[in-house]
Amino acid sequence: MCQPIDNQKEIFHSCCSVGSDCKSACKVMNTLKSILIDLGIPQESLDESTLLYKDLQLDSVETVEIALRLKRQLGVNLKLETRRDRTLAQVCNTVKAAIAASTK
Repeated sequence: MCQPIDNQKEIFHSCCSVGSDCKSACKVMNTLKSILIDLGIPQESLDESTLLYKDLQLDSVETVEIALRLKRQLGVNLKLETRRDRTLAQVCNTVKAAIAASTK
């Protein structure tokens, strides 16, 4: 589980792939969780294995809102299509990849 960004201790978890910057991964995961909490999802329901559609019952409007907020807050274009359910960790990895691609 991601720890607060301010925590200087390195924490490795499933949304950190080998060789990635864990602090960056935690920032992405914390941003994603913050967005979901703002949409009314209880914090207790959110962990890296939580599925967006099956577990959180998000609709297409909420999915678009998540994508828009990720774009505003992290500067990434992300399409969260409803045909493919993703865990929070998978969304985190997709966002990290988009950030990496945009900085090349």
